[in-house]
Order: sequence, then structure tokens, then C-alpha cells
Amino acid sequence: MTIFRPVAFLPVIAALGLAAAPLTASAEGHHAPGGGQHPPGGPHGGPGHMMPPIPPGITLTAAQQAKLKTIFEKAHQDEHALRLEGHVIEGKIHDALDAVGDLDRATLADLGKQEDSIKAKVSALHLETMEQLHDLLTPAQRQQAKETMDKIKALHEQMKALMGPPPEGEPDDMP
Repeated sequence: MTIFRPVAFLPVIAALGLAAAPLTASAEGHHAPGGGQHPPGGPHGGPGHMMPPIPPGITLTAAQQAKLKTIFEKAHQDEHALRLEGHVIEGKIHDALDAVGDLDRATLADLGKQEDSIKAKVSALHLETMEQLHDLLTPAQRQQAKETMDKIKALHEQMKALMGPPPEGEPDDMP
């Protein structure tokens, strides 16, 4: 059994922290006149919020910010609808498993296929959204984004190498 130790997550937290603050600023329009709107899903990136994968230092034009907002609002609505559909299927699966008599394995298999289909649609939606974000950026912005992400990845790897793997053992064995 592994234990969640804050030290094991420092590289991830640091990388996200490096990316998140400027991302929020870019998405909210702090780099362009007339901005200041919160990204879809709430201003603080709460549950259900898709943080734009635009690294620090990328300045979006007002038109790009408007398009970004549109992309994320549509993606959020589409994903929300798919997740609601998935919850209905999960409910049906639980109801079928709670049956007092014999299990209807054919129904469960069908529900499992429906659940897999929903998951595939969510994955396809995520890919479609990433493609739209790619197309939103200019070639120069894409190059700058790649260079920044390469630097963040290198920093993450350095931190990982310095900190080493998380300790193994049972939680009771930990100091």
C-alpha cells in the first residue's frame, strides 16, 4: 500500500503552479485591454473547470480570448451533458447489481458498452477541444508555448531526480 505524501506531489504542484497563475491571467484577459472576464467554470478553476493548456508568457489577443471562452463554454456544456448521461447509466448498473434475484448479465454487458461509449465520447471531446486550442494560437505562439512547456518539463524532471521516488512500505512504517 502506498501513502500519499506531500513530498511526492511537489514536482506536480510546482509544475502546475508555474503554469496555472499565468494561464489564469491569460484566460481572464489581464494581458489585453478590455479583458477581465473569468474563464468558464469559475474564476478559481474549481471542480468541472477546464484550465486552458496555454503556458505562461503567451499573450492572447482580444479575439483569441473571446474564441477561447467560446471553445471552453461549448466544451463544458458538451462534457456536462455526457457526464449526466454517464451518471444515468451508472445508476442503471447499480440497480441491476442490487437485484435480489439472478443478475441479468446481458443487460449489464450492454450497460457496460454504453458506459464505455460515453467515456470514448468524453475523450474525443477533449481531443477536439485541444485541436481547437492548437488552431487558436498563431505559429509563433505555438513555438513559444512549446519552448515554455519544454522548460517546465525539464524543471519537473530535475525536481523528480532530486527528490527521488516516494518511500515504499506500509503507512504504519512511515516516520
